[in-house]
Amino acid sequence: MLVAVGRTSRILTRPGNARLGTRFDLPLLLFLVSAALGAWLAFDPPAASAKFWQIVGGLALFDSLVFAPEEATIFGRRFSPVRGLLLLLPALIAAYFLLGADWSTAMGKAPRLDPAMRWFAWWQAAFMAGAWLPQSIAAAATTHALHPNVAGGLIAALIPLQIAAASQTARDFAPPAARAAAWLLVALSFLGLLMTASRGAWIALASVGAVWLLWRLRGRRWSRRAWLVLAGLLGLAMATGAALVWTWGPLVSPGGRVELLHNSVELALDTPFTGIGLGKGIFQMAYSSYVLLLHVGHTIHSHVLPLNIWLEQGLLGLAAFVWLLVAAARARYVSPEWRAAGLAALGVILIHGLVDDAFYGSRGVVLLFVPLAVLAREELRFSREPRTGKAAAWLPRSKGPQVAALAPRTQLAGLTLAATAILILALLPPVRAAFQANLGAIAQTRAELSVYRWPDWPIQDAVRRSPSVDLGPAIARYRAALALDPGNAAANRRLGQIELSLGEYESARTHLEAAYAATSDARATRQLLGEAYAISGDPGRAPALWRGIDLGQGQIALRVWWYEHTGEKEKARKLLEAEAMLKAGAWLPHSKE
Repeated sequence: MLVAVGRTSRILTRPGNARLGTRFDLPLLLFLVSAALGAWLAFDPPAASAKFWQIVGGLALFDSLVFAPEEATIFGRRFSPVRGLLLLLPALIAAYFLLGADWSTAMGKAPRLDPAMRWFAWWQAAFMAGAWLPQSIAAAATTHALHPNVAGGLIAALIPLQIAAASQTARDFAPPAARAAAWLLVALSFLGLLMTASRGAWIALASVGAVWLLWRLRGRRWSRRAWLVLAGLLGLAMATGAALVWTWGPLVSPGGRVELLHNSVELALDTPFTGIGLGKGIFQMAYSSYVLLLHVGHTIHSHVLPLNIWLEQGLLGLAAFVWLLVAAARARYVSPEWRAAGLAALGVILIHGLVDDAFYGSRGVVLLFVPLAVLAREELRFSREPRTGKAAAWLPRSKGPQVAALAPRTQLAGLTLAATAILILALLPPVRAAFQANLGAIAQTRAELSVYRWPDWPIQDAVRRSPSVDLGPAIARYRAALALDPGNAAANRRLGQIELSLGEYESARTHLEAAYAATSDARATRQLLGEAYAISGDPGRAPALWRGIDLGQGQIALRVWWYEHTGEKEKARKLLEAEAMLKAGAWLPHSKE
């Protein structure tokens, strides 16, 4: 309602601004459409609705930043609303984090920061006990505290925009107090970033800062050897940072980020076209039910930003996001300072988004489009106000300050070509089979997880056996997929999982063997096929499949319980025998054939 009222008000009062478009309008519209589709497909409508309106809020913030006035007056003093917001945002996030962080659990992550964390813990207790802080604010900061990695990612990405705003404040001959306040806000942001102990955010900001430094020095007369040395140092620093991140214990250990990435891609390939649905908790239960084969939620999201978008909004959302990045890189009618700041912010989001998703995977999605808004605002400003002289020296001389790139014709032509190519690919049998399997996975997920709640239901297999749950549409989709492509991995694995739950063991084994032949590294396929071998009287083949996958959450014990619960004690005994062989290191080698 607020967005509609604000937009209508601007159309009525400033019709010229309402008609202006940006190069980001079409991809943002596509992103919104894919979010709406993801919300419609999700098995948890309240969670999907909450995430959808957060995305709408982010688009509204983009719109507001693009069309906000250059200056406003309060109490007789003129100021820039957008510049003020860019100065305040990371500093407020830093202050909120410092106020509400749980320092007792944060200590030990970066041991050299432990003394400072202890001091902040003491200061935090004293600050909240004081009568000068409203208790509602204190309660909100602690109850809804930001995770350190989320806070670090948000602050690191907004710092480049904050520095650009502070620099422009200094150049505009603002009063000394205003300039000092601007740089104090920058200092507060860096302090908050430091105290998050988020290594990924530190590396992302440092890497982008090094690239920015190289860009600033590009015009100086350096020798070729000096440039090679600088480029080598930059590459070494980025490689070292990447090695530290990707070899860090929590990343490569069983159940760490590398394994999470592999398993999340496996889940995404079940629904490559549509995604599994939008919202907090959607990934968590789908990941547990169809990849880890657990009965309770395990991981909140994949921790990789592009992968999270693909999982929740499908190929359409991922394509829209890539389109936004390409449009940002092609933004030409922007001053060098603001272009560098906007691209630096996007660079931090992307680099940090490889190990943790502070923006799309949290409430920070409201701020995801802020860097794009800065670039779009600058382009529109120069399209309305032609510049001459030094202020426009960086503009392309052939076209002048008019923003011809903002016309949507080129974008529409590219979109038409892409749609034509997609339609041609859609005629191929393997693609049609994958789409049928995608629809089947969505139907299965919605049918099962919309009603499954633990401990009301002991395990997902009980839902599949319930007469109140209709898996017929999902099974029909899987069979249609296999009619087009008998080797489709997702349809075979999902159908085999359902058949195991229903007691159709021979058919389940056949489908799971076909899934394994297609993708031998899929975690769920290996566990399910090993189970099928064990309960069919061939326990020696199961450990060979289970070796190398993480079973540390009690997956085998859960399956043993299920067979005991259904009265099939002999099958439970065979599973225990296969597990004992796995622990003893005795098993029969099993090839893909």
